[in-house]
Amino acid sequence: MGVCIHLSLLTGCPEISCHLPISINTGEVMKFIKTLSAVVVSFGLTASAQADNVKIGVGEWAPYIGETLPNQGLHTKRVLDVLKAAGYDVELEFSPWKRTFEVAKRGDTAATFSWSHSDDREADFIYPKVPLEEQTDVIFYNKEKHPDGVSVSSIEDIKAQGLKVVGLSGYWYESALADAGVDIHIVSSEDNAWKFLQAGRADIMIENEVVGSLSVENTLGADAGSIGKGAVLRTVPMYVLFSKAHPEGQKLADAWDAHAK
Repeated sequence: MGVCIHLSLLTGCPEISCHLPISINTGEVMKFIKTLSAVVVSFGLTASAQADNVKIGVGEWAPYIGETLPNQGLHTKRVLDVLKAAGYDVELEFSPWKRTFEVAKRGDTAATFSWSHSDDREADFIYPKVPLEEQTDVIFYNKEKHPDGVSVSSIEDIKAQGLKVVGLSGYWYESALADAGVDIHIVSSEDNAWKFLQAGRADIMIENEVVGSLSVENTLGADAGSIGKGAVLRTVPMYVLFSKAHPEGQKLADAWDAHAK
């Protein structure tokens, strides 16, 4: 005959109970119970300490974001470090920028980076209080068409001078230029944009200063000298956008602000 000892009462784990023979030495039983309790507590602490997984969508934007870059880019390292400190393991999903934005907008990914602020994005995304980094956009121009350079520091200047712009879909300037009545030709990739500009089919291109200087060299090689760099068009903070459609969106934005300072 055995006595039923409910270890759940001693370990705090409702799933654990067993029958122990009455002939077992009481001291041995208590030693066994203490050992089991330690295992249960250790398991609970380990489970609670495990990081939550979160999926974030991005596109290629060297040197800040890139699937084959060291640490997958400068911005990627910053985002992963901050969210790791907040208790999250990040899985990056690389895709073209337009798709990246739409997937995050639907809430299929929790966030996307790096984006500047625009009023129309606020309907679908949470802008955290702490930006990722401040960035500068400049004008790149075709030297053959404009041997004396271009004097442009605003969208109004582009419109007033009748300059044709080549650009990418989904970038901040697409709607801003269209609203101003500027002639803009949208292409599918940055490589195509540089080639379009070099061929003289556009006057200027707007791009991040660091990204553009690197990208034009990688795309055009020895012909990169045919492209000039003009004045700063704007300096703005860049953000991680957290999806309002994702159940963890607000929680992630709060975690970012708490750990990114």
